[in-house]
Amino acid sequence: MPFEYNGKIGLTDLELLPFFGTLANLNKAKTRGKIKPLRRGGNGREALTDFDSVAIEIQAAIGDPRNVKHVFEKYYRTDNEARRFFTQYQLDNGFYLATEFQDKYIINANVLKTIIGFRADIQKERKHKGLNLLGIDEVLRGHAITFQKTLNTKYNCQHTLPESLKRFKQVLKDFEKLGYKTLVSGKIGNDNSRKVFENTIGLLESMFAKNSTKPTATDVHRTYEAFISGSLEVINNESGEVYNPKGFKKLSVATVTGYLAQWQSQIATHSVRSGDRQRYMQAFKPHHSTDKPKYAGSLISIDDRQPPFKMPDGKRVWFYMAIDLASEAFTCWVHGKSKEGIITEFYQQLVRNYAEWGVSLPDGLECESSLNRSFENSFLREGAMFQNVRIEPNNARGKKIERYFRELRYNYEKQREGWIARPFALSESNQIGSHDVPTLSYQQIIDNCLADIEEWNNMPHSVHTHLSRWQVFVQMQNPKLQATNYNSFLPYLGETTTTSVHAGMINFRGSKYLLGQDDQVCLGEKLVNLMKKVEGKTITIYWINGNDGDVIKAVIYLNDTQICEAVPQPTYARAIIERTPQCLINYKIMSSYVATIEAYAKQRKNEIEAVTIIDNTPKREPTFTMTNIKQLKPTKRQTGGLLPELDDIEDAPAQSFVRSLKDRF
Repeated sequence: MPFEYNGKIGLTDLELLPFFGTLANLNKAKTRGKIKPLRRGGNGREALTDFDSVAIEIQAAIGDPRNVKHVFEKYYRTDNEARRFFTQYQLDNGFYLATEFQDKYIINANVLKTIIGFRADIQKERKHKGLNLLGIDEVLRGHAITFQKTLNTKYNCQHTLPESLKRFKQVLKDFEKLGYKTLVSGKIGNDNSRKVFENTIGLLESMFAKNSTKPTATDVHRTYEAFISGSLEVINNESGEVYNPKGFKKLSVATVTGYLAQWQSQIATHSVRSGDRQRYMQAFKPHHSTDKPKYAGSLISIDDRQPPFKMPDGKRVWFYMAIDLASEAFTCWVHGKSKEGIITEFYQQLVRNYAEWGVSLPDGLECESSLNRSFENSFLREGAMFQNVRIEPNNARGKKIERYFRELRYNYEKQREGWIARPFALSESNQIGSHDVPTLSYQQIIDNCLADIEEWNNMPHSVHTHLSRWQVFVQMQNPKLQATNYNSFLPYLGETTTTSVHAGMINFRGSKYLLGQDDQVCLGEKLVNLMKKVEGKTITIYWINGNDGDVIKAVIYLNDTQICEAVPQPTYARAIIERTPQCLINYKIMSSYVATIEAYAKQRKNEIEAVTIIDNTPKREPTFTMTNIKQLKPTKRQTGGLLPELDDIEDAPAQSFVRSLKDRF
C-alpha cells in the first residue's frame, strides 16, 4: 500500500511493477522522467516513486490513501435485477432461497457488477495510453478486499467473494459468462447428509406396517436393533431374500420415530395399518367443498398531510396520500387521528388498490424520510416493492406531491366551511380572516376530504384535457411495468397467520386453501414435493386482503423460508343442474389434486414389502414354577401372527355367556 514520505505519497517498485510489465521497463520510465523518484533505494531501503507523478489510471487502480472514499463507490449500485432473480429463485426441490442467502447473493452480485464497471474504465484508459493489462486481476481482487470496510460502514453489509486470486478470477469469469445462477451454492437444499438409505427406510416401514400387532415406532426401533445385532432374522416374503444386518446402520429412536412420523411414510404405512377407512381418508385424503344450491373486477410521490380543518378538541386529522405523477390522480389515501401506524396501513392500502384496479405497483417511489427510513432495508429496498426508491430527508421540494397538496388546499378545501388559513400566508386572500372558524367532527372532515379526492380525480388532465385524471391513469399504464413482486414485501407488510397443513389442505380465515404457485393449484410431482415439506407441519402464512375482504395473495413460510402459496380451494355447485362451465373446471382441478395424493399413496403402499421376522433370542430356562396348576399347552409365538384358535388350547373350560335371571338383578 502507498504511504506518506516527506509530505508526499510514495509507491514501491513492487506496487508499480504490474503496470510496467518488467523491472527494466519501470527503470526506463524513471530514467526518461516519465515518473518521478521520491527516494532512492539501497542499504536496505526500498526505492519510492512519487504517487502524483504516475499516470492517472495507475493512481485510480492503486487508490489514493489521501482520499477516504473507495474507488468502487463510484460504481457501486443496487442491482434490481439481482434482487428480483434471487427473491424468486427456486431450488431443484421447488423451494425458495432463505432470506439470508438472498441478501448474501444480491450483495455479491452488486460487488461483481461494480468490479466489471471499474475494470471496463481501467481497460479503456490503459488501452488509450498504450499500456498493457498485466496485473489487473490482482488490482481488482485487492480493491474487492478493501471495499469490505466501506460496505460495512456505509451499507451495513459484507460480500463473500473469495480472497484467493485463483478463485476470485474464476467466480468473476463464471458470473460474466452464466450470470446470477453461478452465485447459488449447490449445497443449498441438499439434504443428503440427513437422509436415511432407501433400503433402511423400506425395512423400517415394513416392520411398522406389515405387522398385525401394530407396533409403535419405539417397538420398531427395538426390533431393528435386534436385527442389526443378529438376534433377529428378516426375510423378504416376496423374494425370499434374507436381509444382511451388515448393510444397515445403527439408528437412534429419534431417527426412527422422526421418519415414521413424516407424511410420505405415514400416507403409506397408515394405509396398510388402518382398519378404519373413514379415519384414514380424514387424515390423508383432501376433500371437495361444495356450494349450497341457489338461484340467481410510472412514478408516484407520497407524503403525509393535515387537512386545514380542526375538530372540537382543537386537533387535526392526519392523511397519508400518494399521487401518480403522470396522470395526476391520487391513487392511495389513508387517515387517522394520529400518525401512529398510518404508514404501514398506507402501504397495505396501496397494494389493495392497485390489485383491485388490475395494475402492477408503480416502478418508482419518492417519499419523505421520517416515516419511511425504517423500511429502507426491508420492503423499500430497490427491487422489492418498487424498482426505484428515492427517500428525501427533510426536502419538501424533492417530493412533487407537495405541489398538488397546495392546489388541493387552495382550490378545493378553501371553499369548505371550517377551512383554516395559514398564519403567515404571503397572499392576502389566504391569510386569516376576521370571522371565527367553526370546528368539524372527525367524520365530517373525512367525508369532505374524500369527496374532494373524488372530484380531483374526475377533473380534466392538464395535458390530455379530453380525458380525466383517472382515465389517464387507467388507460395509459406503462407497458414496461413489472408484475408486482409480492414475495419481496408480504413478510413485512402482510398479516400473519400460524396454521398447519392437514391432508394437503389449510384452514385459513374460515375457508379451505390448497398448496399452489403463481395463483394456480399445484398438481403432480410438484404437489408431492410440497406435501413432503409441509404436511403436518406448523406453517406461517403472510397474506394481504383486498378492499372487498378477499385475500389478494397468501404465501406460505416454513421457518424463514418461503415454500409456496396458499390458493383458495376451487368449489362448485352441489346441484348438478346449477353447475356452470367454471364449476366443471373447478371440479377437474380438485379431482386432479386428490388424484395426485392418492396415486402417491398407492405407489408408496406398493413399495412396502412383506417380511417374516424370526426370533432367535436364546430361551431362558425357568427357575420358578407354580405347583397345583394345570398348564396350558404352550403355543409357538410368531411375530405378526394371529392369536391361536380356541381348539388348539387343551382342556379349555366351557363357559356360558348367558346370565341367569338372578345374575341379571
